[in-house]
Amino acid sequence: MKNQKKGIGIYDIVAIGLMAAFVFVATFFFKIEIPSPAGTTMVKLGNGVCVLGALLLGGWRGGLAAAIGCALYDLTDPVFAPEAYITFIRYFIMAFLCGTIAHWGGAQGRKFGRNVVAAIVGAYSYSAMYIFTKVGTLVVAGSALKPALVACSVNIASSLFNAAVGVVFALLLAPALRKALTHTTFGAHVYGNT
Repeated sequence: MKNQKKGIGIYDIVAIGLMAAFVFVATFFFKIEIPSPAGTTMVKLGNGVCVLGALLLGGWRGGLAAAIGCALYDLTDPVFAPEAYITFIRYFIMAFLCGTIAHWGGAQGRKFGRNVVAAIVGAYSYSAMYIFTKVGTLVVAGSALKPALVACSVNIASSLFNAAVGVVFALLLAPALRKALTHTTFGAHVYGNT
């Protein structure tokens, strides 16, 4: 008989906290900040760790880990701090979509083809939200669409690049990390009886 998990357990909290810390560290240390007319943007490894966390932990745990890690980073940087709540929402949605697809129907992130789809949907959904917000902000402020797109071109390029790197990074690391986790007591608690 398979144990049914109910509620949030201590292992869920620890898994979310650890992955949030990895997201924060990847974003803090492995980044290149790029100034642009639409505001500072970054090329960073943090998006890849967000996707990785979603593939390993599933929808809501991966979503919280990504959201907490990225929002904490934003709060440490005065440039990004005012939008930390937006970052929290966007990264939660990104990782929630990715993790939900990867773990749907009991797959638990073990099916490579599904993980590819999940990683692409998650990473590029974030890019779409980010680009829409950047361009939309300029349009609402009075800019025409074409000048807004031009002003955001660096932001758009960096977001699409981050998504591509994040997908590849997560897909390369997820199988090995998941295999290692399943051979631990911690992994048995996180994944249940697998």
